[in-house]
Amino acid sequence: MDIKTIAVLIDTSPSRETRIDYAIHLARRHGAHLIGIFLLPPDLDGRAAASHVRGQAAIADLLHHQQVRKDETIKQARDVFEKHAARQDVHCEFRVHTPHGEDERRIGALHADLVVAAPPKDSWFDDGAPADVVQLATGVPFLLVPENWHNMEPPQRILIGWNASRESRRAIGDALPLLALASSVTVLIVDPQANIPAGEEPGVDVAMFLLRHGVRLTVDPVPSHGRAIPDVILEYAASNAHDLIVLGAYSHARAREIVLGGVTRSLLRLSPVPLLISH
Repeated sequence: MDIKTIAVLIDTSPSRETRIDYAIHLARRHGAHLIGIFLLPPDLDGRAAASHVRGQAAIADLLHHQQVRKDETIKQARDVFEKHAARQDVHCEFRVHTPHGEDERRIGALHADLVVAAPPKDSWFDDGAPADVVQLATGVPFLLVPENWHNMEPPQRILIGWNASRESRRAIGDALPLLALASSVTVLIVDPQANIPAGEEPGVDVAMFLLRHGVRLTVDPVPSHGRAIPDVILEYAASNAHDLIVLGAYSHARAREIVLGGVTRSLLRLSPVPLLISH
């Protein structure tokens, strides 16, 4: 499936321009329509101040100032988004989502092939659900761009974390348009004896699947030697200059992942490299 619609989640943090630029370059590469979704901060309505206002004139004045502040915040976000999009001549639109629960975010994300967002440590998560929670609700792949990421070009050296699970298979399917255009793809299998069914050659089936789609790839089964799997993946990505990690999210029961920390949560928190997660 081609990537025809990309959504980028925009907040008020300085790092939003990094995500916007990344999404714009992806949209241009794939000829996709780009939707900028501005997540309006929930504190703009000044709830604490409003609770102390008395009298019709004072209330009207407060509401006016709240609306002015809201309009200015939206205009700033729109101007940033449209300025960056104009530089690359990308077909785009801008939407505003107010913080009235998660349904609106989920609905907006459902109509995109890919959502570009911030990792959990960035600001738009402070008052809403983390990216992994929203991703699980939508089923849409999320591409999380770290705050300090400087390479705006579409990914060329992609690392796939493969454990033969349904989720990792889903991630490969979601990432196929990116994989097909990459200069190199590595299927990394950490501790293959623990992750691949007995009797199977590690990575053969997934390698043949990708080769038939024209993906240039290598398969690398590596032992962890007792190290945490997220550390193995991140060290491998850094050593080989990978610019995207593709991962199936929560291949164990999510409650168990939360208790144990989980590979998914560790990578969401620690990865300095963009991360595409699917579930």
